[in-house]
Amino acid sequence: MSHRPECRHLCRLISETLHPFSGLASDSVTEEIEKDLLIALSQVFREVKQWTHQLDSDEQELLGEPANDKQCLVATNSNSNNYRCLANFIGDLMRLLALNSQYSQHVAGNILVAVSEFFLPSDSGWDDFMHLLCVSLEIAICNSLRYLEVRYLDYDSSTPESLLKTKLKSANWSVVAAIFRVLRNIQKYLKQECDDKTMIPYLDSVSSLMLNLPWDVLREIYFGRSTEALKGNDDLRKAEQREITMFFGNLVQFLSSSFEHSIVPEDRVGYSPFICRIINLVTKLTALCHIELQSPEHVRISHYFRHKVLMLMVKLCSNINIEKTMPVTFIHLIHKYFENLLSQPICGVKFDRTGFMEGSPFCTSISDPEKQTMLNSHLQRLAIFLFLKCSLSFASMKKESPDEAQFTHNSENCSTSTGFIELHEWLKVRFLADILANDEPYFKRCFRFSLSFLQLFMHEDDILFEMLLQLFHLPFYPDRQIIKNESLAKVENNLVFLASDLFNPVHLFHLFLSEILYDHQVLLDYLISKDTGSSCAEYLLRSLRIICNAWSLFVDFPGSEQGLGQLCPKRTSFMAAKDCLISLRTSINSLNKKNLFPYNPQVLLRRLMRFEELCILVMK
Repeated sequence: MSHRPECRHLCRLISETLHPFSGLASDSVTEEIEKDLLIALSQVFREVKQWTHQLDSDEQELLGEPANDKQCLVATNSNSNNYRCLANFIGDLMRLLALNSQYSQHVAGNILVAVSEFFLPSDSGWDDFMHLLCVSLEIAICNSLRYLEVRYLDYDSSTPESLLKTKLKSANWSVVAAIFRVLRNIQKYLKQECDDKTMIPYLDSVSSLMLNLPWDVLREIYFGRSTEALKGNDDLRKAEQREITMFFGNLVQFLSSSFEHSIVPEDRVGYSPFICRIINLVTKLTALCHIELQSPEHVRISHYFRHKVLMLMVKLCSNINIEKTMPVTFIHLIHKYFENLLSQPICGVKFDRTGFMEGSPFCTSISDPEKQTMLNSHLQRLAIFLFLKCSLSFASMKKESPDEAQFTHNSENCSTSTGFIELHEWLKVRFLADILANDEPYFKRCFRFSLSFLQLFMHEDDILFEMLLQLFHLPFYPDRQIIKNESLAKVENNLVFLASDLFNPVHLFHLFLSEILYDHQVLLDYLISKDTGSSCAEYLLRSLRIICNAWSLFVDFPGSEQGLGQLCPKRTSFMAAKDCLISLRTSINSLNKKNLFPYNPQVLLRRLMRFEELCILVMK
């Protein structure tokens, strides 16, 4: 395996530039030293980026110059020496990650990402770089676990890996977190700039790494039950706890990003070993969300963990090859670790514009009650979305007929539908609690619950349409009318009717339009957004098909009579919806004729035209 001269140039550049800082201890970085180090690191970063640009432009004169071996730290007259040279300068950069300097760690990490971009055109250089980066992570974790006497790495003293082990002897959890951050940034670059073929070697390296790490001690590390050596030293213990917290935060981020690039194609069966490992880790990761919190900083981190773990579980459940046992396992985890989110009230909660998500909720002050409410609502949305997704996914996988899923507590032939039963039990608890709290009749409470449920998700567009699309998996009975004096006892124990009444797609669509004030421009913004465009279009298509097939139910929607939504008193719900959707069709058609619509809207336009035709018949 041959290397081009770039390794020699990088080795010489990094060793010469960083040599004055080679003896720095992690706690000996003064402001003056940090300033000089940042200048040196910035110089290295600029040089590497410049060389990468020259390679991309086929201007390789710089790399064609012969390297001065006397100035290079390691002799480079053989392939093995090239490999050792690569390990040497990676080790130099890794050592800087252990310094007590946030800015130096950041720039050193950026250099490693830039070096990965530099080696990308060179197959052998890229493979060796990724291998040594993963080895560095293994060594850093091993050294961080030294008080647990974890010994699973043993390299011959003459190997480049042994050189890395020497340079990483002072590695801690901060270094581990930084390496995971580097791997994630490399992944983001590959996603943006490279094809799937380039991603495969990266995933191979990372998969091998993930399978070899000592995951069984993760929970033990985080709960601190084995950190006996730190007892009696509160400052050291707090410092390491911060480092471990950063490690777990970066780990969950990395796993969540990795899954997006590792989903098995539709023509293959089962998961890769890497994905199986991620799935097995979910149980351990959920436990990390429930440590005993010691400070406001830990409260925020705990919220962030819960957010990332819930998002990871949502992505796992979205896989086309999802296994039948996974939704049941996740439902169990939700009940065990996120039950407090599921049990939060839905009805009676006031939502206003201040609750809409703008940026990350985890960057806000947790002492602000308004921001804390926004954060809790965000986690509640995720937990409910995941719960419904798992429940309905499991029911769909079993291909159960909703008509056969009639469930009553007194029936001897109860349905074995785990998914529908879980959903029904949750709805019954939330719905009955709300009924008793407000003392309203069943038919009115259905509308009120549907509106409150929709308002909860209106605050996050990306989850909103995914949630609405999930609800199409529920049974829908267009001929069923909610009778004003219908007995609650008759409905509450019926697995099908309660969910169908609360999530009636025609009623939800009317309520959705009322929540956006029947403004067709808002719908247009949803449709052309890169984040919500496809899901919004799918939701409109499926809703319009149901509406056209259940036309009388749509026309006779009693929203305005119940005082729901934001209707003008002189317009009925039907008239407001008609004007909104006809205006939407006109706007889409106009943009499409000018080639300004981002995708082909013909199917949607035909569905809207059919809707308009039915409206004309009603008006006649």
